[in-house]
Amino acid sequence: MTTEERRMDYLKTLFGLDGRVAVVTGGASGLGAAFSRGLAAAGATIVVADINEELANEVVASIRSGGGEAEFRRVDVTDVAAVEAFADDVVEGHGHVDVLINSAGAAHRSPIEEFSEDAYDRILALNLKGTYFMSQAIGRKMLAQGKGSIVNIASIGGFIAYPHSSAYLCSKGGVVQATKSFALEWYGRVRVNAIAPGLVDSPLLQKVLAASGSTSTTDFIQHRMLGPLLQPDDMVSAAIFLAGDGASRVTGHTLAVDDGYLAQ
Repeated sequence: MTTEERRMDYLKTLFGLDGRVAVVTGGASGLGAAFSRGLAAAGATIVVADINEELANEVVASIRSGGGEAEFRRVDVTDVAAVEAFADDVVEGHGHVDVLINSAGAAHRSPIEEFSEDAYDRILALNLKGTYFMSQAIGRKMLAQGKGSIVNIASIGGFIAYPHSSAYLCSKGGVVQATKSFALEWYGRVRVNAIAPGLVDSPLLQKVLAASGSTSTTDFIQHRMLGPLLQPDDMVSAAIFLAGDGASRVTGHTLAVDDGYLAQ
């Protein structure tokens, strides 16, 4: 074996995901689509979990066209019974589940005094409840098999505040704490970490901007950014690291991928 071959084998040991089954919630677009494609490129079989069948199938087709393995499974992460059935179906179909990326999420911008109960409930249900109970359901499967890695998608908003995003900030702060709680209780059996993205140029951002008609939140964040808006693909290497064996002693940690934003 050549030196180059030994180097590649070593890197595959640390960062390769060959033979692993990875569930990506919200995997049909934005960050979720980037995670789906990135983990597939690292060797994982991807289960794109979403409610948007059309976009999800586009992601699946792109993975398959590149030689990867992927499938779409519809699930509403806010429906606990559906989440539990989904976890059963994944293990029944593949025999195991090794990685979960909790990327499904939403945002809503409004001044606190005008924030509606419906908007609050929707954001907390998708961002926090969905992360919690999908982690619970998939985590049970990982506990039964004795190993697994869960990567939650938090936000810099789990550590700082900015205007017109109060429910989102509550939800992402909850994701940071849920990550620690799950990691502590499941130590030595299932690793649980999170990624905290900075401001990402994604379909979610564009949708929120269009719906709110306001850029106050974006302007508030951008005035402290050291560089341009982050891109979904900027998050992928962190997810591969946390999912793989290179992070075997990393658990309960939230990794900021924010281009230095929180360092200021």
